[in-house]
Amino acid sequence: MSAVLALGACSSSSKSSEPTKTVTNGKITVEGFDSLHFDVGTIKTTAGPLEVTFTNKGSLQHTFTIEGTDLDLKANAGKTETGTVTLAKGTYKYECTVPGHAQGGMKGEIEVS
Repeated sequence: MSAVLALGACSSSSKSSEPTKTVTNGKITVEGFDSLHFDVGTIKTTAGPLEVTFTNKGSLQHTFTIEGTDLDLKANAGKTETGTVTLAKGTYKYECTVPGHAQGGMKGEIEVS
């Protein structure tokens, strides 16, 4: 059971209050919202190709960008973008690169085993 924290609250922790999702068959769908959060906090996957489908559920532009990779999906309001990246073992950070959005909570981690 997990606790749900109020959105917009400041926290010194890098951990998100959003749920963990495990990748199935090398694919995951992530949704972004104008309340500055994704529908996932931690993504768990195995090394190799990862296909990300990013759906912007808001009215503002949002991105899904994995730091240290070439994956940078930009989706306008109501749109969906898909991209594939190959990940080695390790931990990667992802975020929305629209100014102020990551600081507002649009960020998380990908744990690759």
